[in-house]
Amino acid sequence: MEKIKDMNGSSVKPGFFVQDSFLYSKDNEKVVLRGVNHMFIWTDREGKTIPEIAKTGANCVRIVWNTRGRISDLDNIISLCIANGMIPIPEIHDTTGNWDRLSDALEFWLREETLQMIYNHQEYLILNIGNEPGDKAQSADDFFNAYNIIVTKLRASGVRVPIMIDADEWGQNEKNLLNVGPKLLQADPEHNLIFSIHMWWPTERHNPVATGYETVKDRIKGTLEESLKRKIPLIVGEFAPVAAGGVREIPYKFIMSECERLNIGWLAWSWGPGNFDSPEMDMTVHGSYNTLIGWGKEVAVDSPLGIQNTSVIPNFIQNKDFTTGSQGTGANIIENGEFNAEDPLSGWTTDFWGGKGDVTVKDGVVHFDIKKGGKDSWNLQFKQHFALHKGVTYIFSMRAKADKPRTLNVNIKKDCESYTPYANGRILDLSTSWQNFSWKFTMKEETDVDAVLIFDMGGVPISWNLADVSLVHARSVADRLNRTFQRNVQKNSGYFNAPNGPWELHLYSTDGKLLEILDKGKGGEGMRQYPKIERSGIMVIKDLG
Repeated sequence: MEKIKDMNGSSVKPGFFVQDSFLYSKDNEKVVLRGVNHMFIWTDREGKTIPEIAKTGANCVRIVWNTRGRISDLDNIISLCIANGMIPIPEIHDTTGNWDRLSDALEFWLREETLQMIYNHQEYLILNIGNEPGDKAQSADDFFNAYNIIVTKLRASGVRVPIMIDADEWGQNEKNLLNVGPKLLQADPEHNLIFSIHMWWPTERHNPVATGYETVKDRIKGTLEESLKRKIPLIVGEFAPVAAGGVREIPYKFIMSECERLNIGWLAWSWGPGNFDSPEMDMTVHGSYNTLIGWGKEVAVDSPLGIQNTSVIPNFIQNKDFTTGSQGTGANIIENGEFNAEDPLSGWTTDFWGGKGDVTVKDGVVHFDIKKGGKDSWNLQFKQHFALHKGVTYIFSMRAKADKPRTLNVNIKKDCESYTPYANGRILDLSTSWQNFSWKFTMKEETDVDAVLIFDMGGVPISWNLADVSLVHARSVADRLNRTFQRNVQKNSGYFNAPNGPWELHLYSTDGKLLEILDKGKGGEGMRQYPKIERSGIMVIKDLG
């Protein structure tokens, strides 16, 4: 495929880039954003909900953050998003309804440690400058001047990733995006901007005179179509069935329909919980996939226009192995894990010890028709043998769903009476929709050339489906070390946030050998500068607590 050039004829960006009205990956794959917003800064600074969001099949997450949040925490959340196959879109929320706070957002993005974080993740990142700046519409000149200064300074600091610009007037004013957007795109040295409209446009407050549209649906359709005519990369950055304070009704299904028709991205607000002024905005009860309810479940899973049915994860993310993540590279150790051999069950065996069922395969999906579950989970088993080698880290993954919600036991063990576990077993909660499951483990026992993977499906007479079973090697020793610090070694600059407990800063060779302990502390020292060193290597902060 011929490499796509950006508007000024330079080479393809190090990560995502825009051309005309659309977003592309570094491999020239067109990407239509489908995902959610989540208020990490207030509800989940550790990123525990990220694997749950990933179960929807979302290809992106907008990360709500603020200038007081630790950059090390944001870095971790970004890494987890990437590891779970989703594009991270961090945004600064301090600007909400306040145009003057854009300067504070810029100051945050220009911090040395923030720039280092952006550079480390530039292959995957989209940067949203600030959320919904201004409580009123700005003049076209003010809108252009403010954002032009921000973009110019970010580009001068080496930021090449797509920069996302929210509309003014609480994110709802499409006029400046449509009218000033082309000028901002042209002025950007990278020509790599995305514009975000937040469609908090409830029917009961629609004003045809002020908006120039007869109905809210007309406004939605007109705005999206006009963005394509003007070749403006536009997404719907926020929407829900209701607006703040429970004001209704927002035609969210129509927003999804029009975006799908026009190949325009959208992000639902929000994963939840945490919308205390309008709890109906929460997509989940407790932040887990299994607690999706109401419109959230519809938008994420059930609707043919929803995330699970329209989201496409870029190939380079799906096929990438990440330091912190659940995906790996290399050949699949599982024989016939795609169930597409001439004998579709080749390599697999079934053992029914007290239950009954039929096993069939169609289009790479195994269907287990459970007639009788038996008393215990091990009464029905599906398994395969393979070799595991001591000291090697592996990544296991699979997809599954069930006719009704049920649990499934999955274990990788020694095949003997003692059944020594090699990987922490999992009790999976299957739902009626496809879910992706994946985890990493290191073989700590002696090499076993006849280890066994077992799916225990007995105990309940509920049928289920299985697909895409994979076991691959994780990264090499060097790559398993925290690779994000390698650049700091080479640059002899940068900062890190000292852990709360005892810690040491180690320097490793590329083959994983400890070369030197560079620094140490008792914990709680705050931001510390990386030492200048004369040799290359990989620096890793070891938390000794």
